[in-house]
Order: sequence, then C-alpha cells, then structure tokens
Amino acid sequence: MARITVEDCLEKEQNRFSLVQLASKRTKQILTGAKPLVDVRRGNKAVVNSLREIAAGLVRFKTEEDLAREREEEEKRLQAELALAAEQESIAEENIFITKAVVAETPSIDESSVEESGDSEPMNEDGAGTVGEDSVEAVTESVATEESSEEESSESEKSTQANSIEGSQF
Repeated sequence: MARITVEDCLEKEQNRFSLVQLASKRTKQILTGAKPLVDVRRGNKAVVNSLREIAAGLVRFKTEEDLAREREEEEKRLQAELALAAEQESIAEENIFITKAVVAETPSIDESSVEESGDSEPMNEDGAGTVGEDSVEAVTESVATEESSEEESSESEKSTQANSIEGSQF
C-alpha cells in the first residue's frame, strides 16, 4: 500500500466519524509512546501509521456489546479454570486416599492354609493374615514398654541391693 485511503479504512470501520475518532485516539497513543502495530516507514507521520493500523484491522473501537461479550468470555474462562482446579484437587485427594488404602491393605491368608503349609508367619490380632503396619507398631510399642519397665525394675533392684550393702557395712 503506497498510499492509505479513507475507503481502505472504511472497510474496517462503520462510518467516517468513528474513523476520525479512532484515528485521533490511536495517533495520540503513538505520540505518547505506544508501539506501532504495523511496519513503520521512515518519514510517515503518526496519523498515517494509525490509519494503516485501522486499514489492517489491528485497531478498532470496542462497543458496549463488545465489552459485555469480552466480560462474559472472561467470566466463563475463570469459571472453567476454577472448575479445572477443583477437579485436579479432588483427583489429587482421591489419589492420596487410594495410595493410603493400598499401603494399608495386606494380603489375608486363611489360618488353615498357614497351618497346612507349615509356615510360621506372624499373625495379626484376629489370627488371620500377616501382621499389618498397625499391628507391628502396636507390638513395637509394647516391646518398648516392656523393655523400659524391665530397665526400671533392674535399676530399682540394683539400688535396693546397694542400700542393703551400705547398711551392712555400718
């Protein structure tokens, strides 16, 4: 396009009045430092560059309908993002729950099959299956409690013996 004409711009804008307003606003934006959207040729004025942008369809007025449509699209996009985030969060929670359930599950073996095979696998509290994590923790805690009570009783016996030895020396 060697030369920009009003007819070129009117293809993109409805009437001459709105074309003049749009060109004026865009020219002011370019003069205040906005980057041109088209290839800037040396020697062209800001008005010519703004008219080239209008003819290319890169700049146009937004009507109330356009603004309302954009707001609706933005709201729909935000709602879709929120729904997606909630869905991903629920999937993550389900995966965590399933993972915990899988870790907690242990294969159960009948008492009769254990007796027949002669294996000496530890049994859980109800006598069926292998010992689960909860049972192991309970056994570990009870063993630790027994060991600490044994240590306390042996220490008290030692102190009693020491007291009796000291008493006999006087």
